[in-house]
Amino acid sequence: MLASPPRCSLLSVILRLLLLLGSSISTIDAFLPPRSTNSLVMTSSSLHTQDINNVQNESPTEHNDQSGVNVAFLGNSILYFNDTPRFLFNLSKNKIRHQNSCLRGGTTLTELYTQGNGMKRHGFATDNALMENGEYDVGSPTVQELLQRKDDNNNNKWDFVVMNEHTQAPARQSTREELQSTLLQHYAPLITSNNPKATIIFVETAAYRLQGINNSQDLGTTSQFQQKVREGIQSYIQVLHDNKTTTISAQMAPVGTAFLNVHNDNYELWEKLFDPWDNFHPSPTGTFLQGCVLYCTMFGTALPPTTAVCPRTNEEIAALWKDARMMHPKKKGKDGGSYRV
Repeated sequence: MLASPPRCSLLSVILRLLLLLGSSISTIDAFLPPRSTNSLVMTSSSLHTQDINNVQNESPTEHNDQSGVNVAFLGNSILYFNDTPRFLFNLSKNKIRHQNSCLRGGTTLTELYTQGNGMKRHGFATDNALMENGEYDVGSPTVQELLQRKDDNNNNKWDFVVMNEHTQAPARQSTREELQSTLLQHYAPLITSNNPKATIIFVETAAYRLQGINNSQDLGTTSQFQQKVREGIQSYIQVLHDNKTTTISAQMAPVGTAFLNVHNDNYELWEKLFDPWDNFHPSPTGTFLQGCVLYCTMFGTALPPTTAVCPRTNEEIAALWKDARMMHPKKKGKDGGSYRV
């Protein structure tokens, strides 16, 4: 079923956060994983943006557990670059009680369902991922393992399931239909059996920084690409809504729309939302924006700068990534510039 749709001035608040960061934060290198000898410089240009009040965001299903919610993450490198699961856990303070994930690089959600976790190979074999038992915290080995109920303490009863599809898949009809089928046949039954009141949050991923890369020539300009992605995500929500056998809710986290608004208002800042090496993964600044969108989508509230949740200092920013299992390494971008975001 669809969640009820009150309006939320989501993007205006998030972009105001970037402005806040740009006015007070210059250099951060403390949050890199211990093995990394690189440092990241996190800066944001001044952001002069209009108040984007016309963006609709469906409110999440109400969760009254005062001890926090449980969040599962399913997807690919858009989520594991800069460790969105742990980042969002830290950003939320105590609003998220427990998180776990099943992620695999370069995959669609249909492929993830059959192939399972790939994070030991893709980059979670780091000091920050090392657990006391000597194993690495790479997440759940399979989608099925992640979504099955295994105990009675509610640690794996998921209130939210964040799902990130391959960026181009929602933009094309054939691949769009593939996930629609997989959702109905596999994901929805599993999620419903785990928690019939769960909410799926589909991440609307951002159109690429460079037009035509990764065989995306047919998807058009940045705005055209983004519109196609958005339409695809809306189709996933609709197909679940039309399925009368499921009780779970579905909504969209408009990350790509947030990126597009930065693109239209401050092009230089928009470029800094992407990893400069490949021009489609998020930089730490992009992950910060993505996390803020997910936070507002999940909790139905923004991150106003007057609250304790919004980071204001270098130390508070560093704390958001203090236990990140993977930060993208400092490299030279295609324009010859170093990794500065």
